[in-house]
Amino acid sequence: MTGKMTCERGVGRLLAISFLSIAGIVGALMLFGRPVRQFVRDAFLRHVTSAHYEILWRPGLASAEAMSQFAQRRESLFAALDRKLGDAGSNATIRIIFDPGGAAQRASESSETPYSVSKTTIRTRLSGQTPELFPAADAEALLYTAWGKPGSPQIARWVAVSLVGGWRGAEIGMAAAQVEQKLGHKRIATLLAGPPGEFSSPDDRDLLGGAWISEIAEFGGPDAVRKLYAAKMPRPSVGEVTRVLGTTPSELDRKWQLWMYAYLAGMPSSSGGSSMPTDMPMPGGR
Repeated sequence: MTGKMTCERGVGRLLAISFLSIAGIVGALMLFGRPVRQFVRDAFLRHVTSAHYEILWRPGLASAEAMSQFAQRRESLFAALDRKLGDAGSNATIRIIFDPGGAAQRASESSETPYSVSKTTIRTRLSGQTPELFPAADAEALLYTAWGKPGSPQIARWVAVSLVGGWRGAEIGMAAAQVEQKLGHKRIATLLAGPPGEFSSPDDRDLLGGAWISEIAEFGGPDAVRKLYAAKMPRPSVGEVTRVLGTTPSELDRKWQLWMYAYLAGMPSSSGGSSMPTDMPMPGGR
């Protein structure tokens, strides 16, 4: 009888260990399944390299020649961005993965940017045979190399837009002024956490956010931008921004409004656009 009970306890122990092992495997797959699938998928991608880039893509999506030319053209952008960062990323390599699904698809579906940046790896989609990518993606990857991990993905994206300094061929301030003519002036609180309906597209919000960072750089200097970049703000708000910059909400909005209307003053008037308000607070006013 004792032997039978011992045997039953042994079987029960084995079953318990087996159950825990299976549960552990299932848990690990649930936790790490996506990264593992991504790693396996990336292992079968084609790739080309240049001095500062590694480009990966799925066979059949584009030719090696097209991707090699893309990498070479990107080098001039890298040099310009790195120069603005004091050559802090000279030895960096940016990895660009043209991923038909995965992170690139999720970024697109989230109505944010058509790419995702993780450290110095960029994932984006390939539309057609000619590879394209917003310059701000490279800037965000270089900022990670130069300044480390950002405290807020949203602020990091806007700092990257500001670092590029242009938007689809136009100087960033003039491009932002065109959006203001169309949408009207947006306060900082609206930029940071306003409802999606305030903007005609996520691109407009990113452009205005990048322009605002450019204003911060102009009035507060690069150190102020770097403080914002590093500050841990999962959901940036006016309160958090003013704390980091040591200012007040009214001063924050006043400087932004002044900077923006300086550009608007040079824009052709539009019946549906913004005009300089006669009661706009001026420097030194209350």
